[in-house]
Amino acid sequence: MTGPQRPGSVVVTGAAKGIGRSITARLSATGWVVVGVDREHDVLEETLGPLGGVAVAGDVRDNEVLATARQAAETVGELRAWVNNAGVVRMGPLHLMAPEVIDETLDIDLRAVVFGTREALASYLANCVSGAIVNVSSVHARGAFPGYGPYDAAKGGVEALTRYVCVEYGHLGIRCNAIAPGAVNTSIVPTMSGAHRPVAADIRGADLSPMRRVSEPEEIAEVVAFLVEGPSQAINGHVLAVDNGMSAWNSAFPPDQSVVFAQRAYP
Repeated sequence: MTGPQRPGSVVVTGAAKGIGRSITARLSATGWVVVGVDREHDVLEETLGPLGGVAVAGDVRDNEVLATARQAAETVGELRAWVNNAGVVRMGPLHLMAPEVIDETLDIDLRAVVFGTREALASYLANCVSGAIVNVSSVHARGAFPGYGPYDAAKGGVEALTRYVCVEYGHLGIRCNAIAPGAVNTSIVPTMSGAHRPVAADIRGADLSPMRRVSEPEEIAEVVAFLVEGPSQAINGHVLAVDNGMSAWNSAFPPDQSVVFAQRAYP
């Protein structure tokens, strides 16, 4: 006779606010034990406390933080899902961006996804679990925008990683999918150093999609839940656009005004 099944646990990075907070609430509502990772400790505790979740305060760029999240999830339940949601946006023409800003963007938006995925896979293989991984990508992965060079590159890498995990681990029933949101109503605001600002700052997010609306974080959370617990067993290596049709058309954005040839002085 087998004993009672352990509750399913899930790791959600960037869980304190925005999309991550909504994912945490949505999965908790259907019985998942959520282990949330975020560097904003107080906000993370405020989010997870009422839900009975486990807070792991730290930076996703630190591999030890990701390993701690895995260990916590394996302690409170059977780790069955991992959501790589943490992200950062830093804007500016690539030739003007400081190397440390580029490194931060690539480290958080891509490297941490690779290493988070690595932790999830190691757990699934060690515990014989056909688990799920969901990566939060963006419309930026397939359609570039001026000012978002490292971010665009990172999200493209996230989608390539998603396909890789499918073909390498799919025979074990392990699934890895990504969602690609468009404009979402969150507090994240692109920032640039110096005098540079988004060239299209006067364009509302709702203007970017055929449906003329901005998604709410709860809508993104519902799609994540579908991919980890819904009738989605046949979906693997797929990127699902959740963007109000934004990726179905091309929006014209001018390049930053600083992208010009140097002025030459002639005698």
